[in-house]
Amino acid sequence: MFRPFADWLSTTPLSKTMQDQAWVVPTSQSIHIIAVSIVFGSACMINLRLLGVGRSGRSVSQLSNTLVPWMWRGLAVLLTTGLIQTVTEPVRQFVTPMFWAKMLMIIVVATMTALYARAVRRNAPEWDGASPRALRAKAFAIISTVLWLAIIVCGRFIGYTWSFYA
Repeated sequence: MFRPFADWLSTTPLSKTMQDQAWVVPTSQSIHIIAVSIVFGSACMINLRLLGVGRSGRSVSQLSNTLVPWMWRGLAVLLTTGLIQTVTEPVRQFVTPMFWAKMLMIIVVATMTALYARAVRRNAPEWDGASPRALRAKAFAIISTVLWLAIIVCGRFIGYTWSFYA
């Protein structure tokens, strides 16, 4: 379905110029991996705190107020480097179901994170309470962690499975 678009994009002057530069893809992928580690590391720290790990120290709201902005910045870098990779190698991205699964999961987990951050800002005392975490906080933490892990796996699989669909 997206193959004609990918074929067209790969012949555009921008894509051709980027394809001719041997440094573009490896540089973009390296920055992409660093940004993944920032986003995933931040998500894991928040999620572990929501699951009750590290009860002493910073509150959930303090930790979230510090790390969620890092997640958004990391996602912006991921979007930029992912766009560069997609323009440079559109067929590789668009033909594999792993790319589309990754995109869908990013939308879901980014939406979940935005809703979580808004809920924490609106009612920090509820989230910071010393009582055992509410079921919704634990569910968010587990689902978020699983989604981020699946996104990472799908991202890696794009490079190894695209040729099956090309």
